[in-house]
Amino acid sequence: MAPFKIGRRDFIKGATAMVPLSMSGFWLRPVLAQGLGAPKRAIFFYIPDGCIPSLFHPTGTETSFTLPAMTAPLNAVKNDCVFISGLRMYEGGATHEGGVAKVLTGNNTLSLDVFLAQQLAGQTPVSSVYLGVHGTHENGNVYFSYLPGNKVRTPEDNPLAAFKQLFGNTTTTGGTTTTDPRASVLDNSISELQSLQTRLGAAEKQKLDLHLTALREVERRVKAVPAAGGGKLSPATFNREGFVVPDGFSGYPAIYNREENFQLVGKLQTDLAVLALANDVTRVVSIQWSHPVSPTQMAFTGSTQRHHDASHYGTPDSTTAANFVLLQAYYAGQLAALINKLRAVPDGAGTLLDNTVIMLFSELGDSNLHDHSNMPFIVAGRAGGAIKTGRYLARPEEAHSKLLVSIANAMGANVTTFGYAGRGTGGLPGLLG
Repeated sequence: MAPFKIGRRDFIKGATAMVPLSMSGFWLRPVLAQGLGAPKRAIFFYIPDGCIPSLFHPTGTETSFTLPAMTAPLNAVKNDCVFISGLRMYEGGATHEGGVAKVLTGNNTLSLDVFLAQQLAGQTPVSSVYLGVHGTHENGNVYFSYLPGNKVRTPEDNPLAAFKQLFGNTTTTGGTTTTDPRASVLDNSISELQSLQTRLGAAEKQKLDLHLTALREVERRVKAVPAAGGGKLSPATFNREGFVVPDGFSGYPAIYNREENFQLVGKLQTDLAVLALANDVTRVVSIQWSHPVSPTQMAFTGSTQRHHDASHYGTPDSTTAANFVLLQAYYAGQLAALINKLRAVPDGAGTLLDNTVIMLFSELGDSNLHDHSNMPFIVAGRAGGAIKTGRYLARPEEAHSKLLVSIANAMGANVTTFGYAGRGTGGLPGLLG
């Protein structure tokens, strides 16, 4: 494969998805609480177009429950999850666009993934990672991650570009990785910024000098501390499975946004998420599967309709509903695969799964109604012991922003509100142990 090149425009675009400490305005702060001898991590896992509530949410009691068709692929890992029904997103428009704008912000001025990255700033080379699987394809800038001031971020849909930004020049073709991937990505970022300096005006150059100074401080701190992942999962193990994006390719759709590559790109992005966490390149990862009003066909699931078309299912026993079940069950299966990958990596006194919290979410509740009630939320992982899994919590009409508070608390952030607080303060009752 030819050397990967990043131009000025591409680098700036990538910087919104792989946010280095200094490029996002995140300055040095104390590290959040540790879990089981290792740092805590967070993964935000978006799926498009809501759900059929009766076919997504469990039935039963807190500790004895049954998963219906849309979430059935999680049966094998249900003891690693907390299933939550009844949450409502208050305020804002009851639309796809209104939902995705508030699902991680709670109508705040920044999203929870970025907030956690702020709290962790200075501890890893990249404060947060935003990966997409067809996230930008046929998308009118509809994303869920926001920098302070409601500045929308763009996910990186190209897994090869994401690998380059995360691991720099780390070897991926056999043998043993000889460089710390955290240092490699810092070296790569500094080199790109230094190159960019020569093409900026005096005012921009002065700002960039400040960014470089902060980034070099992170480099110094990172090189002084062993990787939290303990080298258990080398970037050299990343298997591209033959996926190639030729230099200079400009066709439409992009190779990584073609439907025949949807499954492979999803796998590669999930693998990258695990690699980044295992090597402590970042501790906050967001993955966006497609986007609201998803146009993806996903014929490999057996569905004969595109995603958004199937989401307008009519009645739960319709043929269209059956197609929608196939599509959302696929995403549940991808969450199960991620859980298993995290469980396979030793971390501190446990595994990456033990020290990670995963939040699955969408922008709608009942997709047929375009409403924001009884939203599809699933929490997985134990966040270093903060979350007791293997449960089903029915919380009718509770504000989803309380879930955001609980996720922040599980990561060690001392907050009682996150955005909307019209239904009271504090976290979601019963989620944290």
